[in-house]
Amino acid sequence: MIFFCEDCGEKNLLTPDQLISGKAVFRCSACGYMNAYAFETDRAPDVEPADVLINHLKSFPEIIGSFLFDCTAGVLTNYMPALLKTRDLEFLGKTLFQNFSIFYSLYPDTDEMALIISGKNMILKMITRDIALIIAAKTFPLSGPVQDQLTALVSMGMSHKEPSK
Repeated sequence: MIFFCEDCGEKNLLTPDQLISGKAVFRCSACGYMNAYAFETDRAPDVEPADVLINHLKSFPEIIGSFLFDCTAGVLTNYMPALLKTRDLEFLGKTLFQNFSIFYSLYPDTDEMALIISGKNMILKMITRDIALIIAAKTFPLSGPVQDQLTALVSMGMSHKEPSK
């Protein structure tokens, strides 16, 4: 995205890593002035119901964190621990989504996948064709109440469709 310096008006091209949660903080490349902008992010319409779910999921003790990942836009919402940066989540989301797409091509009735690494469980649940909810959990399988929340999300009209290739 392009942002103009508040001091000198110079055009500054920012990378996605510099845009975090609707905020852009950067030093002007021309004059060195420190700029800070808040901006509206373009969010898919399917993100709002998922945000409600994510906020509720944080209350379950087995949930470490979660984020919504769009296969083209990247991370949409982030409720993961702060030690994971946006670029880490982008990599994790892309890798999980690609693996799910391969699995989906063989088993098209599948809408979720789990990956267990060092006692931590990563669960990918497809929300729409291009958007996945990725949950980091202490246990697998997820408890009944968490599964009920995921089922409610899908039943709200966000049925799974074939992922993009």
